[in-house]
Amino acid sequence: MKYILVIDHIATGGAERILIDYYHYLKNKGHQPHIFVLSGYAGQSKWTEDIDYITYGSKGDEDNLIKKGIQQLSLYFKLKKLIHEVKPDVIFSFLEKSNLLTIIAPSKAIKIVSVHNVLSIQYTKLKNPQVKKIVYNIIKWMYNKCPNVIAVSKQVKDDLIATFGVQTDNIHIINNYVDRENIRIKAQETIENFTFLPERKYIMNIGRFSDQKAQWKLLKAFALYLKNTNGNVGLVLMGHGEYTTDLQELAKKLQIEKYTTFLPFNVNPYKYMRHAHLFVLSSIYEGFPIVLAEVSSLRIPFLGTQKAIPEEMFDQKKIWEQCIFKSSTLEKDFSTTIHQDEQDLAELIKKGVEDENFRQKILESTAQWEKQNTKRIQFECYDSIAK
Repeated sequence: MKYILVIDHIATGGAERILIDYYHYLKNKGHQPHIFVLSGYAGQSKWTEDIDYITYGSKGDEDNLIKKGIQQLSLYFKLKKLIHEVKPDVIFSFLEKSNLLTIIAPSKAIKIVSVHNVLSIQYTKLKNPQVKKIVYNIIKWMYNKCPNVIAVSKQVKDDLIATFGVQTDNIHIINNYVDRENIRIKAQETIENFTFLPERKYIMNIGRFSDQKAQWKLLKAFALYLKNTNGNVGLVLMGHGEYTTDLQELAKKLQIEKYTTFLPFNVNPYKYMRHAHLFVLSSIYEGFPIVLAEVSSLRIPFLGTQKAIPEEMFDQKKIWEQCIFKSSTLEKDFSTTIHQDEQDLAELIKKGVEDENFRQKILESTAQWEKQNTKRIQFECYDSIAK
């Protein structure tokens, strides 16, 4: 079968990683996959080095409203041309821009679109009520038009139904899984740019330094927790993004820089991850974060915000409820003011680091989900929709 996989961009996000893995899976199964990237260029990402068929629609996103409109029209015609050339049996897309283009593009191919975030929270940044109404109506129209909508978690599906009025029958829940055996092998590789001290218990976070990931909350919570410890703990933040400098400066203002390490994104984060005593996801929202599937494969306890930790990973809701806190401040805040939700996170971190019984409960409650944590199951579910 011939596939076109469509995505907004290829950087370091979860959706991009799924697309790359799915491309190789399809190729190994004897299919003919082709990738269409809305924005980017050859050599931009290391993940595309061994991709044979990839087309870029534009080099970068336009900021000007008129130019942005022209760009979207251009992308539509470029995708239409690619569809005409490839004649795909399936068009599979990731993220909202790609989903919209896929849905409106003329083709008799089976169309599958995927939603990777809780959209009602993602679009809280839209302050103009008229613009917000238009966006919401577009989302409702597009996902009701396509009968094959993949939601990466239950909360993503519930949000599409409750907030946007998407028909239940259109939505399939397929969690993001990983190749856990490969992760365990890569986790044994040697680290060259950092030394994990054996006497320290390390708290870790991996993700883009952005509004969504909200690492400033973690820094403040860690600073509060650190005041009540003997200092034998450390915080490791791995990633890059627009807030790298702001977060580093905040660590200094909070006087925790001696206990906090910022590491650049690494193509093998697992060799660092395996040294973590606790993983904390401070994101204001997530769909189904792949990093948690990776952490789970290494059997590391994790906790985070209510909208970031998927409930279906736990076999007991009461355990899930003990692993989450509600993010009450959604706007970025690089001041030293510690809000109530950050105080709640500090208490949660203390429990996650020091309470062995609690840590064991997390691992036991996620053991059943972990048994099916294999990329093959995820992609076989994709295949069942594509038939």
